[in-house]
Amino acid sequence: MQKSKYLNIILAIAILVLVIQLTNKNERSERQTLTTAESALDTLLTKSDTAMKPFKKKSLGVRSEVYPKPAFVIGTYDKSGNPNIMTAAWAGICNSNPLSIAVSMRPATYSYGNVMESKAFTVNIPSSEMARYVDYAGRLSGKDVDKFKETGLTPVKGEFVNAPYVKEFPIVIECELTTFHDLGSHRQFIGKVIDVKVNEAVLNAEGRVDVNVLNPLIYGSGNYYETGRWIAKAGESLNDIDGKPFVPDYSRRYANETLEVIHNRKSVRHFTDQAVSKGQIEALLKAGMAAPTAANRQPWKFYVVTNAKTLNLLAEQLPYAKMLSQVQAAIVVCGDMDKAGNLKEQGYWAQDCAAASENILLAAESLGLGAVWTAAYPYEDRIKAVTQALDLPENHIPLNVIPVGYPTGEDFPKDKWKPENVVWQ
Repeated sequence: MQKSKYLNIILAIAILVLVIQLTNKNERSERQTLTTAESALDTLLTKSDTAMKPFKKKSLGVRSEVYPKPAFVIGTYDKSGNPNIMTAAWAGICNSNPLSIAVSMRPATYSYGNVMESKAFTVNIPSSEMARYVDYAGRLSGKDVDKFKETGLTPVKGEFVNAPYVKEFPIVIECELTTFHDLGSHRQFIGKVIDVKVNEAVLNAEGRVDVNVLNPLIYGSGNYYETGRWIAKAGESLNDIDGKPFVPDYSRRYANETLEVIHNRKSVRHFTDQAVSKGQIEALLKAGMAAPTAANRQPWKFYVVTNAKTLNLLAEQLPYAKMLSQVQAAIVVCGDMDKAGNLKEQGYWAQDCAAASENILLAAESLGLGAVWTAAYPYEDRIKAVTQALDLPENHIPLNVIPVGYPTGEDFPKDKWKPENVVWQ
């Protein structure tokens, strides 16, 4: 009896020790799993935030790795009054009052002597479409060739300084030489800005240059680049400093810019009171007219509505277009039945106008604008409301109304990818 009692006690102790060991093992396993999960999360955060990466840097010595560099074209007259242009990347704003631009040139350049002689120069800012002119002006010397003649560009005598500017360039700045500094290989010329001339097409409604429309050319590592799309407004980093991202990330980033625009397009229904410019609207319309169209009929007609009374009227009468009261412009995409001709009954006009509408929406996204498709066709009451509000002719059928403006940032793109919607055969 006594022996059996001792055996029971020993068995109980053994069981207790086993339970303790198993518990400790589970706790260690849970801690290890948690540590692994936390480590994985840290890795994920590190991958998503480049500021957290432990950068390993390599010394390159003394090199001009400053990006981006401007791609300016400098206009000057030589002693005989002949106009010349040269490309300069060693340039930029150097003072605010008086507003001044610094341009550095080697003594061997033809423009160097021209600036010393005329005491003036112009800064011509190209769009990305003008890369060939910028490259040509930077490869050849004015000593050997008349660059205006060879490129077909038009020299225009400066209105305020003794220097020519390039008529075709969207922005030209007339500068008066105030001082210069010998820095070593280059002489830095400081020019006081006397006047700035800008093509109206690249100005927004507030009279400021719209960089997305201008699309200025920039230089880096021996190549020319476009400036890229709008990311955020200056000063947004001050909005939240309580642990949230300083600058809201409104978009997903893709290596391919076209795919980025497509995937970041969203239906914007919340707009600021900032107006869009005529140049921006024209850019959207050009995108619309680049859409595919059956038999190249191009059976579309675009109405640009900027009248506040009309916009408010449409906002009241169209059930899903209340945001029209927030914007200062809208594009109404209509089908022109005369252009549709014998294809009218097949309904190709609606497909063509839909393709044009999608192009407009994508173009708006690419310019940093917001837009949304609000339907008119095929609803008879909506078609009637738009037709009466705009006094449309009988042969123009409104497909939709697209409000256009600057987004507040409240609307986000949706991930609509669903593999189950794809059938592979």
